[in-house]
Amino acid sequence: MSETAWEQVANVDDFAGTDRVSVIIDDLPALIVQLEGEYFAIEDVCTHDGQPLTDGAIIENSIECPRHGARFDLKSGAPLCMPATQPVQTFEVDIREGVIFARPSTGESNSAAPASSTASASATTEAAAAGTSEQSGEDTGVPSTGPQEAPRVGDMLDSLKKVVDPELFVNIVDLGLVYDITEDNNQVTVTMTLTSPSCPAGPQIVAQAREAIESMPGVDGAEIKLTMSPPWTPEMMTEDARDQLGIF
Repeated sequence: MSETAWEQVANVDDFAGTDRVSVIIDDLPALIVQLEGEYFAIEDVCTHDGQPLTDGAIIENSIECPRHGARFDLKSGAPLCMPATQPVQTFEVDIREGVIFARPSTGESNSAAPASSTASASATTEAAAAGTSEQSGEDTGVPSTGPQEAPRVGDMLDSLKKVVDPELFVNIVDLGLVYDITEDNNQVTVTMTLTSPSCPAGPQIVAQAREAIESMPGVDGAEIKLTMSPPWTPEMMTEDARDQLGIF
């Protein structure tokens, strides 16, 4: 497969008095960000709600969405905090005599997936072998596996999508109620909010959210922390939630 051609997108002189320049790369709106003499190119869109990152703060090699605080790594595009869970497209940058060229990154963001699948298959095979040897009374010398790894944040979000607000009939993730998910030694903490402090369905939603996480393999326990800061607003909903509620 042939490489994507470099595009001339800006000049170094364009950064006089600013740390970012809006450009178009491969027909996509993008930002060139200058940070400590290094240039980064990232698609100008938050994968949480599709809004521009143009005015977002630059924080330790990342850019923050000005709407809901999601942050993305400037180099890899990886989401660094909730509510974003999907990466942003990044681009390669080349500086030639003061002219900035860019093209879509050739890195494979999912290159680790096959290795993960192979490891999973291997673990399954070893577990089956261990079970067979136990039945036969033989010792194969294969050490028993340790505690199961906790699920990834993306998988936990998928599980939380099973929890539906009984008044709005939209899941709590698309509503934007889930602010953060952390895990420590297979103990998961979900920080979330409600559509209002007096939401009558609050206890039901919290109980179902805890059950959704604790039912996942690799989770020993879950804590649901409710916060009203920042308060929930309809702007926190995803496009899918807006579509379901008929908000355009």
